[in-house]
Amino acid sequence: MSSGESAVSIDSTLAAVDSWLTEYISARHPEIGRIGPICPFVAPSRKNRTMEIRVRFVGHSPTLELIEEIARSSLREYGLISWQGRNPMLRAMVVALPDLGSEDTKLLDEAQLRVKDEFVAQGLMVGQFHENCEVPAARNPDFAVSKAPVPVLAIRAIALHDIFFLAEHRHWFEKYREKFGQFYTPQAMENEDRFLVKQYRRVAQAYGYPT
Repeated sequence: MSSGESAVSIDSTLAAVDSWLTEYISARHPEIGRIGPICPFVAPSRKNRTMEIRVRFVGHSPTLELIEEIARSSLREYGLISWQGRNPMLRAMVVALPDLGSEDTKLLDEAQLRVKDEFVAQGLMVGQFHENCEVPAARNPDFAVSKAPVPVLAIRAIALHDIFFLAEHRHWFEKYREKFGQFYTPQAMENEDRFLVKQYRRVAQAYGYPT
């Protein structure tokens, strides 16, 4: 065990992640801009025992390449897990990097951007959370929603609301449309979240798809 690992207890990391998932991510927040918890999938995922937690150490001199490799190895591991639950939408992995210092969290931001293509191609989302993260909530750009006491990467299946995070590139949107386009028929859209439908229509029109 390295000195970095001994300085950061695995047990304390797991406890911090558990508290964060319970008290923040699974809870309602007045600034999120909608009804319900920050992430509606976390509580069902944990209840169904389909959330995996991993702890990875980066050492005293973390590099972008190392963080990227941790992300990619986590993607490979995600595909190899013998998941207990039957619902693939509830399968999630949280990868904690407890010894990644506050001054180096920008590496996590950059690594997430550089590997996102690989995750989306497999029907997955990858998001970063840490104390300095300024990623805004989809429905409230003034609320930096992705804060965490321990730097983490979160991996889960692409969900219906991810239209907000998959609009930036055509190939991201096409992956989303392939999975959820059927939910945006004229009949279905009458019953859907208006904000969601508006975003889908805007992005589809931008890329030349009928709405």
